[in-house]
Amino acid sequence: MHRRWLLYGLLLVNGVAQAGIGAAFDDPFFTDSGLPGQAGQSWKGVPERLPALPSSQAWPAAMAAKTWTLPELTTWALAHNPQTAASWEALRAQAAALGVADSAWLPSLTFSTSASRRQAVSTAGFSVPARNSVMPSLSLSYTLWDFGLRAAKTDAAQAQEWVAGYTQNQTLQTVIFTVTQAYYQLLGNQALLAADAKTVAENQKALEAAEVLHQAGQATIGALYQARASLATAQSTYAAQAQTVRSGEGSLASSLGLPTNSVIHIAPLTPDSAPPSQVQQGVETLMHAAETANPALQEARAQVALAQANVRSARAQGLPSLGVTGSYGYQIQGGFQPGDTWSVGLSLTVPLFTGFDNHYQVREAEATARQETDTLAATRNSTLVSIWQDYHGFQGDLAAYPGARSSLANARKAMEVVIAQYKVGQATIQDVLQAESTLAQSRYSLIANLVNSYVALAQLSQAVGIPVGASQP
Repeated sequence: MHRRWLLYGLLLVNGVAQAGIGAAFDDPFFTDSGLPGQAGQSWKGVPERLPALPSSQAWPAAMAAKTWTLPELTTWALAHNPQTAASWEALRAQAAALGVADSAWLPSLTFSTSASRRQAVSTAGFSVPARNSVMPSLSLSYTLWDFGLRAAKTDAAQAQEWVAGYTQNQTLQTVIFTVTQAYYQLLGNQALLAADAKTVAENQKALEAAEVLHQAGQATIGALYQARASLATAQSTYAAQAQTVRSGEGSLASSLGLPTNSVIHIAPLTPDSAPPSQVQQGVETLMHAAETANPALQEARAQVALAQANVRSARAQGLPSLGVTGSYGYQIQGGFQPGDTWSVGLSLTVPLFTGFDNHYQVREAEATARQETDTLAATRNSTLVSIWQDYHGFQGDLAAYPGARSSLANARKAMEVVIAQYKVGQATIQDVLQAESTLAQSRYSLIANLVNSYVALAQLSQAVGIPVGASQP
């Protein structure tokens, strides 16, 4: 009989193997079902199970009609940019982690209970009546002494909160600089677009003058073609600059946490706009201020404090710890009188040998502490050199402004003279086009100088960690 069942089993296994069903046991949960059939094919994923993408906050219609200043846009960005919200939540998480570390200084109290029904058989083979039992209990444990382990972990959690706090400050500064940079770049691009419009109009007038002179026999057909080519180039430049402005509008909207197609009105920048005011502090004063104000530098200091606390924690892990434990229970069992159960005791834990685990943890923590100290020194050096470069870059932009402004004024006068001479035949179309090119380049240079000076001031403020102050155009 047993041989027959064995034969049936062998036949069944052979049939399964012949049918190819045995391959299913290689992946019983069908984990390969969503994978590509072969290499080189894209994985489709499961987007319906992923969290939905957040939507950008809409720009209220009333705000779209308003002309915004840079401080107003910065205030909006700090309140609505998701980066600031994420850094704030990270700081809150680290504050909660500090609470976790502080909780180790309090005792741990646990309540538990069990209920059971037990049926047993005596040694003589007789059934013992079933018994119901309930046993609630309280357990208390508290660490009396741990050679500074809890203190080190609390210090580490506190330092980690400092790191998160300075990281948040860096995020705020990054958002402020991003908005400032996008704001002035958009101002510059809009001013360049206006300058390109003037260049188109000037080329149009030059073409009209060339046509008049050509009809009068005072200009060649070549001069007419040159004027047309110059106008076409100016129109092409204007069309490309218009798209650059649209790109800048999207960048500014994104820095505010808004959809890229949001309409944001800002006061225009003109060649007559004033540059930033001079920085009152000297570069050495700003470098000294950065040592206590720059958030990246302060984060590096907090990282050193965190690493030092981790060293103390790793060392304390290998030392004995002394704790007190206690428990109280009340047992209720069918057929017996209820009774109390309790215990009180001390527990001593002495790590004798951990396979050198603690030894290498200490070595790792000490090496990390030395690394963070070196990183702090490198961060200080990079911060100070950034301040030095940004300061002198800003001063260079301010120093170049009077020359750029004078160049524009003279280019305007030169353009007027050349046009007047051309109309009476005392200048050629090449002279007119050259004067137009010089005037356009002077406009570009002055606008670039203004934009660069404000961006350089923003970079200097970010490097120092505090606003260094300047007027707004």
